[in-house]
Amino acid sequence: MADKKPTKKVDKKAVKAAAKEAEIISNLPLPEQLVKKRAELLALRQGLGSTLQNPRAITKVKKEIARILTKINATKGNE
Repeated sequence: MADKKPTKKVDKKAVKAAAKEAEIISNLPLPEQLVKKRAELLALRQGLGSTLQNPRAITKVKKEIARILTKINATKGNE
């Protein structure tokens, strides 16, 4: 019989906190969102000396920064 892979346990408090933070950030104007995400990216890069809990976090933040920049550039073209 095939062995089942152990499932990851999700920390519900961490998920709720992340969702709340995302909601707060999404209510900010785009330039402020960009500043916050760049600060988050800097903090993640400085933490590279120790092991990251989520090594894909840097890639995720970089993509979010790119999305914000795309929105900013799209609104500039419409003005």
